[in-house]
Parts: sequence; structure tokens; C-alpha cells
Amino acid sequence: MHVPSRRSHQSRRGGPGRLTCYTVLVEYLRARMNEQVIIITKGSTDTRNLVQGLKSIGIRARLFTDGRAALDMVEDQRPAVIVIDSQFPDRSGLDLCRIVKTDRRTRSVFVLLLLDKPTYQREAFELGAADCVLRPVNVQQLVLQVRNLLSSVSESAKAEELKVGDLLLDRARHEVRAANNVIQCTPKEFVLLSVLMERSGRVQTREQLLNDLWECDAEIGQRAIDRHICFLRAKLGPLHRYIETVPSAGYRLVAA
Repeated sequence: MHVPSRRSHQSRRGGPGRLTCYTVLVEYLRARMNEQVIIITKGSTDTRNLVQGLKSIGIRARLFTDGRAALDMVEDQRPAVIVIDSQFPDRSGLDLCRIVKTDRRTRSVFVLLLLDKPTYQREAFELGAADCVLRPVNVQQLVLQVRNLLSSVSESAKAEELKVGDLLLDRARHEVRAANNVIQCTPKEFVLLSVLMERSGRVQTREQLLNDLWECDAEIGQRAIDRHICFLRAKLGPLHRYIETVPSAGYRLVAA
């Protein structure tokens, strides 16, 4: 991909060409009306233009210059992508990224950091940032990177829901529905069911399932799997038939 020189980039700063680059991004976002972009920034011109461009075509986007207010919004709304600037008066962008990625409620949100120095990149990725952009910002590159993050959000959303027949498992909500009835599962039962649903139609040995749930803890016997299967079947009601016992092999989940 051709990357414009810094000189040519600066000559367009604030001009029509710059807004056109952002328009490429917002047109890509048009089909994703339920996905929200939050920009946490010191108030730079490029990020303000991005917000205005998104709003002009009805895409939900908000700009925050206060880190605490932004975090409250993130916890409440769970945006698809957060773009975080590098420095704020009270804390750094890295601090904000750390808070987002260590909070159970928000750690699945994709974070893109705008950094002033390349020395911060390693720390950003270690904290869980999905991507980094170094200043001065190359708008075309930013468009592509945010586009890729939103594509990843779409794929993740698909992976968070598993459906086999009338059985639905939602990882994001930690919820299981059998024929539209909510089933209360323990953490181990939830993991066990998700494994069986991911591999529906394929036989899973007790040893495989044991490894998935306890990473082959020598103190946990294979009969523990049988007990969890028994509890799951009891909770699934009429859909208990979905979990089949394969003699001398293990278990298989099918929409029977």
C-alpha cells in the first residue's frame, strides 16, 4: 500500500482530502449500525473530523476528552472499537487501555491506541491493544486499521454465539437457552457444553473433555466428565437427548 509522505500528509491537514479519507471509513461502517466507535482524545482536529463524519451519516460515535467519563460510557455501552489518544492531563492512554482490558465487563472491546513514540508499542500490545498507530497519523492507514478491527468484531460476534438445533449458547452473556428457556449452568458445565457445541457431530473422548476442562489435572478422574454430563442432561430437559453417549468412546452432541 502506498503511504503518503509526511509533507503531503501535512499539506492536506484539515482540508477536503482529509475528510474524504474519513468518509471511506464511515461508508464502510454504514452497514454496521449497531457497532459504536468511541474516541478518547485530547481534542485533535483529525479525531474531531472523524466524529463529525460518522455522525453525518447516522453512525453512532462519540468523542470524549475526559478519561473517566469515557470509561463510564464504555462500561455502559460496550462499543465495538475504542480509539485512545496517548496522553491526557490526568492519565496516559496506556493507563486507559489497561483499565479497559483488565475489566471483565470491557476486556472484549477492541482498543486502538494513537501513540507519540514507538517505544510504547510493546507495552501497548502487552496490555491487550488490538492495534497501534504512530503520530503523525496517516489517515489512509488509520481507515484500513479501524476497518480491520471492525471486521474482527463481526467475526468475534459470530463466535460468541453457538447454536445447535433449539440449543443456544451465548458466551458474551454467559447464557444457555434450551428451547428458549434459560438454563443455569455452573462454569464447568458452561465450558463443557460450549466444547460439545463447537464440535457438534464429532465424538469427544473423556480424555479430550478432561483436558478442555482441567488441562489433564492428574487428580481429576475421567468420571468427573460423566457427572457433569449427567448434570447437564438434567438441566436441558427435553433437549437432554442432544448429548449422546457413544459406547467405549465418549460423548457427542447432535440436534436429535
